[in-house]
Amino acid sequence: MTVAPERIGVRPGESAEVEVTIQNGTAVVEHFGAAVVGLPRDDFFQCEPAVVKLRPRETGTVKVRITVPERGGMPAGPYTLGVLVRSPYQREVSRCEELPMEVAPAPELTMSVQPEVVLGGRVGHYTVTLGNDGNTPLGITLSGKDQESRVGFEFEPRQLLLEPGMAGGAQVTVRANAPMTGQEVRRALTVKADTGELNVERPATFVQRPRIAGGLMRVAGIATGIAVMAGAAIGGALIIRDNKTANAAQTAPLQPTSNQQQQQQQQQQSGAPSSGGPQPSGASAAPSSPGASQQTVAPSGAADPSAAQGGLFIDFAQSPDGQPVGNRLMSGDQFADKGVTIAADTQLAPDACKTANGLALRTITNFGSFLTSADPATAERCNTNPIRFTFSQPVGEVRVNFTGAHIQDRAAVADPKLGYTLTIQLSDGTVQAAQGTVQTGFITFTAPAGGATVQSVVFSHSNPDPAAKDLTMIKSIAFSPPK
Repeated sequence: MTVAPERIGVRPGESAEVEVTIQNGTAVVEHFGAAVVGLPRDDFFQCEPAVVKLRPRETGTVKVRITVPERGGMPAGPYTLGVLVRSPYQREVSRCEELPMEVAPAPELTMSVQPEVVLGGRVGHYTVTLGNDGNTPLGITLSGKDQESRVGFEFEPRQLLLEPGMAGGAQVTVRANAPMTGQEVRRALTVKADTGELNVERPATFVQRPRIAGGLMRVAGIATGIAVMAGAAIGGALIIRDNKTANAAQTAPLQPTSNQQQQQQQQQQSGAPSSGGPQPSGASAAPSSPGASQQTVAPSGAADPSAAQGGLFIDFAQSPDGQPVGNRLMSGDQFADKGVTIAADTQLAPDACKTANGLALRTITNFGSFLTSADPATAERCNTNPIRFTFSQPVGEVRVNFTGAHIQDRAAVADPKLGYTLTIQLSDGTVQAAQGTVQTGFITFTAPAGGATVQSVVFSHSNPDPAAKDLTMIKSIAFSPPK
């Protein structure tokens, strides 16, 4: 047998064809079929015809087409394939020739930024999800910019290495000085992922509320105006009083009096109401000043995005004590002061992790830091169990940001068993569910307006099989009271 050409090159999504010439070297009529060994699957090649029938010393040809899929196929690089010809009836009648093949690099990077719009004060938080849909490893560096160059960007991690078919994520924190008063400020952001050969950009918006709301400024302005008017009225009253006193002093005979008597007389004169005098303005000036002070202190917490929205945001990329996350066990009541307790759910756990009701904060290269389930004895075991969040106060909206590494190709997006589920327990006893994938990176649930509130949620893989290997990786949770 001979193979022509002797070497082929192919790009993902393309095919290459070789012609195999076969001669029957036996003394009898024989059937021969061709095949290619060394490919990931048999559907990567086709032979036409499938079998040739040859008399002794007769020659025939078979065309072999080799196809590399556009995605989920073969990483870039050199391969040595084998073209095998053999008889389907006599297995010992066979021959194999080598066929070198080069798969060309075809890098491809996908990227999403969630949420697209963040409403807050000085600080905003986003989640970047990246996917390597190409056939070559990608070293990715993240960066950000805004049109006015007034926003600072922090990435955790800033650099990632993704093998073909892998997905990864990063947490983005943006900071900018919020306006003191006036209207909201909308800042147009751009998040960029650069590999050297490829760069992908995605837009995001950071809406900053003023530190002091416009309504409070109007209240403070009115209070200031009242205070000014009251001061003017009091000042006018004092001038009138002093003029009356001076006139009386000119017409009345001089009488010696003590300093105490003079002070008492002045207090009586200043305290005596007069018709058409400034008493109403003066009376309103006294309470207006404390009222204005209390109103201006209130919005100082609005610099915190969660406080500005009336809810709470817990970032599991940061430990509660400020120490590096690393790989450490944590208690389920660590965030009880924020209104939530956390617990691992072992109902669907594999046999080896049935008692693994612990929690851990872990850090893994390419995925950063996250909350996961764990064996109570070590943070590195039993990280696949679901996690339950129970709220101490009524909750109207919940958002869970997460990441994962299960994506192999685009078909995974449509497969519900490869997604993630948020199971919601409502106050009226009903249970609802919301779905998400690593491409989205988050699941949000909003309770019906005026209806039942959220009591607890359970985050888990959509695949109920206890043997599922994907880790539970929760990056953060945000929740707010009913509207």
